[in-house]
Amino acid sequence: MNLDAVAALQLTLVVVSAVFAGANYLAWRLFGHPRHALIWTFAYLLAMGQYLVNLVRDALPSYESYWLFANLMSTLLVITVVWGHRQRLGRISPWPWVAGLFVAIMLAQLVFTLVLPRADVRVSLAPAFACVALLHVAWLLLRHGPEPVLAQRVAAVIHGLFGLAQGLAAAIALQFGAVAAPAQGQAYNLVNFALMPTFFVAMGVAVIFLLATDLSNKLRLQAITDQLTGVSNRRGFLQAADLLLARARRHRRPLTMVLADIDLFKRVNDRYGHSIGDLALAHFAQVLRDSVRAEDCIGRIGGEEFAIVMGESSIEDAGRMVARVRRTLQQHPLVDNGQEVLLTASFGIAAFDQSDSREALLLRADQALYQAKEAGRDSVIVAADVHPVGMVSHG
Repeated sequence: MNLDAVAALQLTLVVVSAVFAGANYLAWRLFGHPRHALIWTFAYLLAMGQYLVNLVRDALPSYESYWLFANLMSTLLVITVVWGHRQRLGRISPWPWVAGLFVAIMLAQLVFTLVLPRADVRVSLAPAFACVALLHVAWLLLRHGPEPVLAQRVAAVIHGLFGLAQGLAAAIALQFGAVAAPAQGQAYNLVNFALMPTFFVAMGVAVIFLLATDLSNKLRLQAITDQLTGVSNRRGFLQAADLLLARARRHRRPLTMVLADIDLFKRVNDRYGHSIGDLALAHFAQVLRDSVRAEDCIGRIGGEEFAIVMGESSIEDAGRMVARVRRTLQQHPLVDNGQEVLLTASFGIAAFDQSDSREALLLRADQALYQAKEAGRDSVIVAADVHPVGMVSHG
């Protein structure tokens, strides 16, 4: 590849890096300030700086100063890319180890560029590090990536291939010896200028794809989440309930539906105000969350009415869950500005039958809830059982 073509490629990569940096910055500004988008913004600014250094290499004091500065930016770029992915996936970065590795790489570059010049070591260091780092990102995306899996798999494949290309460049460089032969240099340049830019652009597109997928998931979750309490809204609850019901029917496993209604909630609003009423709803939802398993589904399906679907659970399991909720409400009332607001609730429980539709199960739980309220509130009724379970009196 002649010098003019190399310069044109480097200039193109400067522009592409600037575009990717701008896209990530816009994602950070517009998508709720996700930290990883800002980190990737800096990564692509580093990439832009690295390609600019390559363009002006002849203006630098010496080839050695160019080499060291370019490798400094290259190593920081790789670290920043990995940091962004770990941040997005909620993985803690081992910064003492990262800092130690960075210092070790730069010291090795100094030694094998200035003190003991060896082309094989100094040229292979950066791509070898990039190979390991990008394969690590691919592994993270496959193992820890959130739904949907397609976005994670596409990004993992691209990062994995980019890592393998870097590994190929490192393997070729290790054959150089103290000084590279012309044929070896040509093989290295072929990988460096043919494969690397392609995978670099593909990686940038994959990152934008991940950001767009995250935004789509965020909007989807917002559409099925009750913003006040953080549990599912009616739409989200019914979707989740359908999945759990289908699983229970397919595997012929038990399932229970529990409806809960905060007692005399209008009095809470009238006495304390709607702001306290909102806090009461959020408090009750948190008590429910603390009392059920992660695989159970909670939804706010009405003003002060909540529903819980418990897969792989019997009436007795549901009764124990309700007992935890009632005990927690009694022992930990809502407190606002030193003022205690004691909440109670009524519960209706219905066991799933293989012939049940979602509507039939909800109806039976709702009828049990109605009976619990008619029985004096602060009670639990099991569908088809007219006797209150575990009445608690608060006066």
